[in-house]
Amino acid sequence: MSLRKTKEQLIQLLSDTDNRVIALSGKWGTGKSFLWEEVKTTSEDKMVQGALYASLFGLSSVEQAKMKLIQNAVPSLEANPKLWDTAKQTVKTGIKVLEGFHKGFGALNDVSLVFAAAILRQKLIVLDDIERKHEKLNVDEVLGFIDELTQQYGCRFVLILNSDQLAKREVWETLREKVVDQKLFLNTSPTEAFNIAAGLTPSLYAARIHASVEVCGLTNIRIIRKIVKAVNQILGGHNELSDAVLTRVIPSIVLLAAIHFKGIEDGPDFDFVLAHGTARDTTLIAKKEDNEPEDGKRKTKWKRLLRDLGIGSSDEFELLVADFLHSGLFDVSKVAEIIDRYIAEEVSMSIRNDCNEFFQKKIWNHTLTEDELITEACKLVDRAHLLDAYTLTALHESISELPGGPEIANSMLDRWIEELKKQDLKEVNFRSFFQKKLHPLIESEFNAINTNAQANTTVLDVCTSIVLNSGWGPREEAILNSATVQDMEITIRTSEVPDLKLFMSKMLEFYENKLNYEKHFGPAMDNFLQACRKITNDPSAGRLSKLIQFLFADSNLTENLNSEAHTTFN
Repeated sequence: MSLRKTKEQLIQLLSDTDNRVIALSGKWGTGKSFLWEEVKTTSEDKMVQGALYASLFGLSSVEQAKMKLIQNAVPSLEANPKLWDTAKQTVKTGIKVLEGFHKGFGALNDVSLVFAAAILRQKLIVLDDIERKHEKLNVDEVLGFIDELTQQYGCRFVLILNSDQLAKREVWETLREKVVDQKLFLNTSPTEAFNIAAGLTPSLYAARIHASVEVCGLTNIRIIRKIVKAVNQILGGHNELSDAVLTRVIPSIVLLAAIHFKGIEDGPDFDFVLAHGTARDTTLIAKKEDNEPEDGKRKTKWKRLLRDLGIGSSDEFELLVADFLHSGLFDVSKVAEIIDRYIAEEVSMSIRNDCNEFFQKKIWNHTLTEDELITEACKLVDRAHLLDAYTLTALHESISELPGGPEIANSMLDRWIEELKKQDLKEVNFRSFFQKKLHPLIESEFNAINTNAQANTTVLDVCTSIVLNSGWGPREEAILNSATVQDMEITIRTSEVPDLKLFMSKMLEFYENKLNYEKHFGPAMDNFLQACRKITNDPSAGRLSKLIQFLFADSNLTENLNSEAHTTFN
């Protein structure tokens, strides 16, 4: 039952003195101890107000439990001098009696044997974490302890157990059968768990986090608090984020944090979430392999979860969140850069959210007719050019499936390509890490832009870019792979001194490590060598020939330069 109903039932059971032992069980972290503290704090029953608490976590003997209970009772005894005087007198009397049997009892440091009778008498005792007791503490000893205090001292007990962590179910079964008079099972709702967590760990984004916690079905208060802290840390410094940005980032943080802290039973893993909406993504319909029928059902359920959270696809933001959760290292600047970009692109974010809403309606709202869906699609036309290439592709595909949809979808695509051309881009890096699907016409435009960029980029430009950026990409590889001997020779002969110095240094480095670079740059190193040979064999090259010979000698490559000294070049 819910937290509220369980609390009401526990109060009712405590009011009946015939219930000597009450068991309160539930899953770990769902608020059992919190519930008990609320009952104790608000109760007008003197016995409940004076209840003594002890956790059995790691305890290996009943005597250790007694000592914990006595330590827990000291503050209330000190606040009540009469009770304290009575306890001390009982202890003195008990020690004298024991000394009558054996003088050694007078030197006992552990006097729990005599304190227990005075302090624990007619008390309500709360024992927590019974399932986490030390293995040396036998369940029969716990039973004997409970029986002794209920029978001889008029005590009552509330036993708090984590039902999902009982390593040995016989512990619970034995307790239930032999000593428990009444049992309650706490089934905290996500809203109840979140309200407790949010009270302990406040957040500016509480309402948004709550919505995602509900969808994920999270009930572990400790885990929810960790999720709230993760959201606060990741979004710290951004106090006035728009609805569009919050809708984009918070569900992803909540889901990934819930996965990391193991808050979702049989939930997706990081790889599944990071692949969502990409070419690596699993299909929505469960696969029917005979050997993995359950795996397909599980992935379908995970797809539904992401869809209900409104996570359309993953990108570099999800990667950064996953890295943070894995390592605990937080790159504030990178996340801030993405958040700032989302803010700057708020209109784009708005149309993206509207697209996700359209996708949701198309899948889930079966009451909408296809004509009504077309009407919804038409609302996106004027802003569709603000979408990224991959989302536009997905939207085009989705609308095209509707009767009369292809015309609308194509008009969006035409406008998008028209706006792309206006940007006069020099290069487009569209080989996404996630391998997302791209419309053929968009890919063709991107290829045309890059082809034109390659045609106007020299090998000197490439070498300069590699030096400045400490790396290269597909464009640099393509240009070096296609560079001819003549391209290399022209670059060497016509470059200004600073450029020539950079070019020769970089190409010599590539040639020296030819085996490492050949898979990236193909024949570039061999063509560079051939160009250098042509120049050194040209009598009119003058001092340029001597410079090349000096540079090869300095790199211990003279033999390579001269090995075909008499080769004739066309």
